[in-house]
Amino acid sequence: MVAHAPSAALSRAADELPAVARALLAATLVALYARAFVVAAAVVPTSSMAPALLAGDRVLVDRMLYAADLPEALAALLPVRAARRGDVVWLRSPLDPRLTIVKRVAALAGESFAGSPVPAAHFAVLGDRREDSLDSRRFGPVADGALGGRVVLVLWSADADGRWRRDRWLFPVR
Repeated sequence: MVAHAPSAALSRAADELPAVARALLAATLVALYARAFVVAAAVVPTSSMAPALLAGDRVLVDRMLYAADLPEALAALLPVRAARRGDVVWLRSPLDPRLTIVKRVAALAGESFAGSPVPAAHFAVLGDRREDSLDSRRFGPVADGALGGRVVLVLWSADADGRWRRDRWLFPVR
């Protein structure tokens, strides 16, 4: 003999399924929106930013801080600003726009960098480890549109052998 659930219980379960599906869809859409416009997680691939960032650091990127093209009323309500000298930024590589890199802003539009003025709507970046960094000294100033966000926090870190660097968990980036 096989026990069956009462028909009322089955119909309640069927009614709840669409609610669960709607909740999962809503959560997925919120997560995708947040990933695209608010925050991102990235891996630092090289040691060019040492000691501030090490190869293998998993970082949190504030994608909203440099949001351009916002209506003035919305920008006034949000913590939005232009890049500043000293900011550690996540940006599209000028050499291969499919890749992202992490560098520090060294000069802004109108300032001098490597003996030349930085053009309007551009900035220059350097790695903290100058002798081992592919940066604006090689590829020149970067367009403002390449900015992906400001690196604000090392979420966690692992060395090349996969050992966790516990001293770098939730480590603020300066």
